[in-house]
Parts: sequence; structure tokens; C-alpha cells
Amino acid sequence: MSEQNREIRERIFLKAKEKFATSGYGKTSMDDVAGELGMSKKTLYKFFPTKLKLAEMLVEHVLTEINRRCDAILASPLPAVEKLLRIVQMITEQQQRFVTRTLLESLRSHLPHLWRRIEAFRRERMRKNLEVILEQGKRDGTVRADFNREMFFHFLIGAINEGINPEVLIHSSYSMHDALSALIDIFMNGALTAKGREQYQKLKAANLSLK
Repeated sequence: MSEQNREIRERIFLKAKEKFATSGYGKTSMDDVAGELGMSKKTLYKFFPTKLKLAEMLVEHVLTEINRRCDAILASPLPAVEKLLRIVQMITEQQQRFVTRTLLESLRSHLPHLWRRIEAFRRERMRKNLEVILEQGKRDGTVRADFNREMFFHFLIGAINEGINPEVLIHSSYSMHDALSALIDIFMNGALTAKGREQYQKLKAANLSLK
């Protein structure tokens, strides 16, 4: 794909993200996307033959970007505690821009296969992030040596299914931001050593957190 075509596709992705997040999939038409971009429907259909294909490729585009950014943070020389906070911060920013209640409800109603794709990705990505961070934290003395990783994962998945499940969030009075913030506080206070908690409090004071 030429550089020009990549730029056009990126513009379409950005506009589709905005429309799906604010209006939902069902209430967004290809006419809407093309019109707001100032391009012909012929050009839009050249890149995405259907609205369904646009939605599917957009979701994969967003998940690929989250993977890329998570992997970059995990590979960085940052302390384990800061890595976790930066990943949660990044995911929260993505959620606020794209994974809105409007979009989630729309996906559940119109595109359940994409709903399931996002759910599976969320669980798998969180597990990978925590595996790397917990092991690093144990090595550098910020995570308790006796912390049972496998047990924690089971508890975490239960908390996610009950409290951060998109279907629950649609009808709840709190946001994913609030839920992640509470979970991270519980994790930090239960899993970290005194050294780790000290790092966490310093990072919170520097506003590198969800609050």
C-alpha cells in the first residue's frame, strides 16, 4: 500500500472511530463517514467494501495499536510498578476515546462477534501484562516473593467478569476508569512489598495514575 493510501485509510479509521464511539455502529452510515471526510463514497468503498468490514478492520486496528504500545512499555527499562500504571493509563485513554458505552451497546446488539473478540483480547492482554510485570517486580523486590500469581489471576478474572465486563459497564453508574482505578489500588496494596508501595505512592503523587 502506498503512503498516500495509508494516510487515507488512517483518516477513515479516525473518523469511523469518532462516529462509532459517539453515535454507535447502527446509527452510523457509510454516507456519514464519507461526508464528514469530504470524500466520495466510491473512494471510501475502495478501502472498505462494507460498513461491517470497516468495523472489523477498525477493531483489529485498535487492538493492534494497544498490543504495540503494551509491548513497548513492557520492553522498556521502567520499574515494574510504573509499567503497570502506564499500561492502565494507556488502556483507559483508549477506552475514553473509542470504547464508549454507546459503542459497547451497539456492538453487543449488532456485532456480537466483535464484542466477543474484544472480551477475549482484554483477558489475554491483561494476563500477559501481569505475568511480565509480576516477574519483574519479584526480581527487583517490589512484588512480594510469596505472592501467588496463579491465584491472583483467577481472582482478577472474576473481578473483571463482574465489575469491568462491558455488559456490566453499560448499565453501571461507574466507568471503566473508576473500576480499573479501584482494582489497581487493591493490587498495589496486596501484592507489593514496602519498597513497591513506596514507589506506587510516589508515582500517584506525581499523577501517574488513573486519578
